[in-house]
Amino acid sequence: MNLKNALILIVTFFLTACSTFNNPLDIFKSSVPVIETSQVPDANQPIEQFTIKAKFAYSRDSKGGSGRLIWRYENNQDEIDIFSPFNNQIAKIIYAPNEKKIIDTNGKILSGNDFDQYIESLFGKNIQPDLFRHLITNNVERIKDLRKEDNGVNRTTHFYNNEWNIVIDAFKTQDNLTIPSKISLTHDTFSFNFILEEIISIAGK
Repeated sequence: MNLKNALILIVTFFLTACSTFNNPLDIFKSSVPVIETSQVPDANQPIEQFTIKAKFAYSRDSKGGSGRLIWRYENNQDEIDIFSPFNNQIAKIIYAPNEKKIIDTNGKILSGNDFDQYIESLFGKNIQPDLFRHLITNNVERIKDLRKEDNGVNRTTHFYNNEWNIVIDAFKTQDNLTIPSKISLTHDTFSFNFILEEIISIAGK
């Protein structure tokens, strides 16, 4: 076999191998277009399940971090794949009423206090997934001690409790269902921003 044929064989093998591995981000290639708006009717229709792509960033004083995620919520269970800003998967979060665990890149399963500590290492603070899920699924009344602040628009976009100041800056709409697309949390010198990039699927009651 001459050098030219060998190179063709190597390139063919590489392309074939790449096509056989499932890239989690491939799910977004066929995503449904959505409409973004800063003011939406105060419908608050509960969301039963969703699959979304989002990015996040946090800062505390001079330190911070960021990443991306794929979040699936169905049958009262969250499954969240966490990626670095360069789309390398670094962890998977499983969050359900009777189970919460993290699977790291080495396949190690973390639960209990290890779960909370790893969440803090990912997000800069121990932010449990259900906080954002309640906001995304229009179930803010489930957030402990949450109060609303009237901001003069069709739908409440400012909430707060003893721990968080929460502001929703924008929404995305798909299939007549509307969910927050830009959420910011602040507490003292800590800030966390969650931006929904794409809705893959969404279903209401």
